[in-house]
Amino acid sequence: MIQGLPGLGFVGKVTVEYLIEKLAPVKFAELYSTHLTLPDGNLGINVEFDGTYALPKYEFHHYNGRNQDLVLLTGDAQPNAFGQYEVAARVVDFAREIGCARIVAIGGYGTRTQSDIGLVYAITNDSSLAQTCKGLGAHITQGGVVTGACGVILGVAAQKRMECLGLLGATRGVFPDVEAARSVVRILCEMFDLRIETKDLDEEVSDIKAKLEYISRVQSELLGEKKTGEKFGYIA
Repeated sequence: MIQGLPGLGFVGKVTVEYLIEKLAPVKFAELYSTHLTLPDGNLGINVEFDGTYALPKYEFHHYNGRNQDLVLLTGDAQPNAFGQYEVAARVVDFAREIGCARIVAIGGYGTRTQSDIGLVYAITNDSSLAQTCKGLGAHITQGGVVTGACGVILGVAAQKRMECLGLLGATRGVFPDVEAARSVVRILCEMFDLRIETKDLDEEVSDIKAKLEYISRVQSELLGEKKTGEKFGYIA
């Protein structure tokens, strides 16, 4: 089971949504809970642009791979702090019921270092899996904490004696961090023999970089004009 939910840089959410888009798995289950709330913490429904609506939920998709089956899990929101354990335990129990042997949780690895961008950090409770991740180019995380649904499900699954792996894409927390998600997707493709082209993600990363460079250049020009006392306008 591969879980990717909204979080730091939306790395997990973007990663799993991209896998769902490319692999076209079959949705076979949904999870609803009073702990899955709207962004402001209230209970209610999410309304789409076309006027349709739905309660916040988790969605489970099944993909019949060449070497093994995958369950792709994503959702509208993380559980609130009071429900993280309850929801994670239900997900792990469900995973075991349907025969999953491993839990993979995707998240973001917060960094301000430019050299970290594009890296994927791994955490696992299995030494052989750690070596596999290193062979695929991931860096084994040394110290720190993993918060939210990504960390809790790994902790709960380990207590239930499941093989666990966390893959964290280095991100500055920008939303959504497609570049970090692309790095994680590439690791997953190698690990599970998924023949997915990342061309769409490559193009989106290039587009985002171009826009950020333009914004940075404009901001520098405006700052320079302000310092020299020249008149300047605002671009929105």
